[in-house]
Amino acid sequence: MKSQPKEQRLTLKVSFSERPQLKGQQAAFLFDAAGNFLEASEIKGEKVAFSQSEESIKRTRLFIAPVPDNVEGTKPTISMMERLNAFEPSLVVGGKLVDVIQVPGPIIDLWPLCFCWLKGKVVKTGNNLPVCRARVHICEVDKIWRWIVKLPDLDIFRLRDDLIHIIENPPIITPPGPQPDPAPFERIAPLSNLRVTAFDPQPASPINLRAISIAPSNQASLLSNSPQIVRKALIENIGLLTPYLCFWPHWWRFRCDEIRVVETDALGRFQTLIPYACTGDKPDLYFWVEYQINGVWTTVYHPPIACNTYWNHDCSQEVIIRISDSRVPSCDPDPDLSGCVVQVLSIGRNVSMSEIQTAGTNEGLTTAGQPFGNKLEPRLWFSRSTLINSKNIRYYKWSYRLKPADPLDTTSGWNPLTRTVVRHYAKSTPSGIVHEPELMGPVSVGGSTNLFKIKPITLPPNGIEWSVVDEREDLASGHFETQNLGTGSTAAEKALDAAGLYELKLELFKADGSLVNWSAEGIDLEITNVPAPFGTNTVTTVNAPSYNRIRNGAGQTVAFRMVLRVDNNRCDAGLFPITGNNLVASSCGFLEFNSSSNAKLQFKAAHPNDFATFNFSVVKGVTDTVHAASVSSGQVGNTPIPTNDASHQYQLNGAGNYEEIFGIGALLGTCPRAAFSEAIRVYAMATDGYSRLSGLDASAHAGFALTPQVT
Repeated sequence: MKSQPKEQRLTLKVSFSERPQLKGQQAAFLFDAAGNFLEASEIKGEKVAFSQSEESIKRTRLFIAPVPDNVEGTKPTISMMERLNAFEPSLVVGGKLVDVIQVPGPIIDLWPLCFCWLKGKVVKTGNNLPVCRARVHICEVDKIWRWIVKLPDLDIFRLRDDLIHIIENPPIITPPGPQPDPAPFERIAPLSNLRVTAFDPQPASPINLRAISIAPSNQASLLSNSPQIVRKALIENIGLLTPYLCFWPHWWRFRCDEIRVVETDALGRFQTLIPYACTGDKPDLYFWVEYQINGVWTTVYHPPIACNTYWNHDCSQEVIIRISDSRVPSCDPDPDLSGCVVQVLSIGRNVSMSEIQTAGTNEGLTTAGQPFGNKLEPRLWFSRSTLINSKNIRYYKWSYRLKPADPLDTTSGWNPLTRTVVRHYAKSTPSGIVHEPELMGPVSVGGSTNLFKIKPITLPPNGIEWSVVDEREDLASGHFETQNLGTGSTAAEKALDAAGLYELKLELFKADGSLVNWSAEGIDLEITNVPAPFGTNTVTTVNAPSYNRIRNGAGQTVAFRMVLRVDNNRCDAGLFPITGNNLVASSCGFLEFNSSSNAKLQFKAAHPNDFATFNFSVVKGVTDTVHAASVSSGQVGNTPIPTNDASHQYQLNGAGNYEEIFGIGALLGTCPRAAFSEAIRVYAMATDGYSRLSGLDASAHAGFALTPQVT
């Protein structure tokens, strides 16, 4: 705190005699009648001095509170004084300033301060990549009990009635506004942990309390006609209110006091120290975020306070703020690895190297049994400084081929990946920050073609930092376009021809285009050993096994290798007319049955290589599922497939279709006649590392009706 010039200062006496053992530093804080902060001054030798005149200080509000240590850049507010249990004396008695401000001992007892070491991270929704250089505004929300204390009597009864209604009738709608992470229902203690108990409804009460769990001692208080008693009951059961505030826009009247503004670092992280009174709850925190767009700080995250406050925040937990605004890019997540290493992380976002099988009939599939398809994007991390600056290794190259029958063949049939790879970077311009693409390749160097640059440490001119505008462009080390493999005039013919095991090879090259011997250069090769998506978790790696290494005749590593099973084939689905013994189709489309009739249901669920799952449903009327004839989940190609209640099972017939015969009663149940709908849905299992390739799915729908034969 800065001292004011001595000639302008007015001195007041302050006594802490009721607690002479008081330690630490205390200060006095002045605010005008409107609550605006004027000045603060430390109390020294039981005296405090201000620049205000005697007459002007009579019109101010003065608070005495402990001074938080190691906390800078915080502007005092009335709300802060309340949170710190500051003492506000009456300064004027009989028209004169008091001689001594006596601070009561019970107030001093409330003063021990605790500190919340707040840690957080700002990431993009969907990919969890960090957002750098964002401004995070940290606000402390008034304790709920404070505004309950200030509510008019009529509103106290309305709040009570809202609480009773919503607990008796739990909402099934989505709360208004953007949802936080975690959701507000996950931030508070579960109701079972509150000081509550079940009870029977009061017979004479006009309000049914069957669903409410409130301490029995508070039941009568909550239903009282006295606003003071109801107010007290609401405050004592404050934990019952917090889960439901998001559903009550008419109660959104929270006061939010900004206590910090911090900027995220190169990993999207922020941290700060927040003081709070040890005798009370931990801080109730709310966050909103700005990002500089076209040179202007613009709000990009500002959800409703009631739905997004971290009530009684556990300071040991990291706050994750997810930004969905498309104008905000992710920042560079690529580390400059220590040592001299190349790490192969994943295919896309969702398949790490640890999730690609390496042996037997499942080689090249994910651990979930999925093949790969469409455009595949391997992700890499490098020791960029060491490779580029120390070893003059500046390029890499991806190649692919059908896996040869001869495991010793390491040279024939390779084809380079040639699709353009770019990296975006933030650039300062007169109109603000823009994100420009920088070409990584393919380029030709010396006698080598289709090389790609290891992302440089040095930024292009006027560059601020590397950024991620589109993760499928900015994080991909290459683009393996499997949908273009194979021969044929149609996509189906190409997919059928191209399906199989493919090898991908990664090589490194010097600045002059010469091929690098990894072992000779002392380059380590590592792969991830944890599942994807990595999210905000720690990413760990292990030395790549021999399976992933291509070696020369001397046994030295000269390239990285992985094997992927590619399959872009479409699924097939179909339904066939119902047939059966003594089942006759009428001219009006009904299937007429008698006491000896049965019905054969038949459907197609197929995939050329059985990389698909399916479900088959038979519904009677509008919503009555016939479980005896339906299959919730089946693997294409497997036989038999039991129905949902296991009373029947579908078998593959000679034509490759599933069929089963049912008694008429198994379909009709208690109905004398009924109309049915059939639906078969076949789901491709192939993934591109981001999502299942649902565009390869197939489905079919049909209907039939059963009625007794007319005799």
